[in-house]
Amino acid sequence: MDTKKILSFIALLGGEAIIIAAFLLFRGSLATDILVLNIVVSSVIYGLLFLDILVPWVDLNDKSGKKVGSLGLRWFFTWLYAITAIAVMLIGNLAYEWTFALQFIIHCGLFFLLLLGFIAVIHSGNKVQEVYQQETFNRNGINEMKTAIRDLKDKMNDLPNLPEYFIRKINTLEDSLRFISPTENAEAHGLEQQFIRVINDIAFAISNYSMNEEAIGSNLKKAERIYQIRKSIYSN
Repeated sequence: MDTKKILSFIALLGGEAIIIAAFLLFRGSLATDILVLNIVVSSVIYGLLFLDILVPWVDLNDKSGKKVGSLGLRWFFTWLYAITAIAVMLIGNLAYEWTFALQFIIHCGLFFLLLLGFIAVIHSGNKVQEVYQQETFNRNGINEMKTAIRDLKDKMNDLPNLPEYFIRKINTLEDSLRFISPTENAEAHGLEQQFIRVINDIAFAISNYSMNEEAIGSNLKKAERIYQIRKSIYSN
C-alpha cells in the first residue's frame, strides 16, 4: 500500500472517530437507538463526501470520459442527500422530538432515493461510454482510409518515375479525405471498406506501374467515385 493510500485510510478512520466522539460527548438526552441512527447516517454522509473529495473519481486513462460525463449528476445526488439527511437530524432531534421509528423510516427513504440517484449516475456514465464507442467506430473507417492513402504514398516515395498526374491525383485524394464526416450509416461504412480495398489494390500494383498502368488508372477512378459517394453521406 503506497503512502497516499495509507494517509487516506488514516484520514478516513480519523474523521469517523471524530464523528463518533462528537455524538457521544454531546448526545445530551438522545436515546441510544436514535444516537446510533444519527452516527450511522453521519458516517454515510462522511463516507460519500470523503470519496468525492479525497479519492480521485475521474479516471484520466478513460478516453470515453464515462465518469466525467456523470460527475455533476453524482455530486448533485450526493449533496442533496447530505443536506436533506442533516436537516432531518436537526429537525427531528432539536426542533422536534421525533420518534426513532419516524426518523428511521425517513432516513431509509432518503437512502433509497440516493440509491436511485446513483443508478441514474451509472446509467448516465454508460450512455456517455456508448456514445464515445459509437463515435470511435464511426471514425475508424475514415482513419483506415487515411492510413491506406499514407501507406500508398510511402510506396510511391520509393518509385521516383511515377507520372506526375498520378501523384497529383493521389495527393488530391488524400487532401479530400478531410471533408468526409463520420456517420452511423451502414452504407457509408461499406463504402469506406471498398475505398480501402481499392487503394490497397493500387498499392499492390504500383511497384510495376508500367505493366499495371491501365488497371491502376481504373482503380484510381473507382476510388475517386467511391470517395464522392461517401462524401455525400453524413450524419443528420
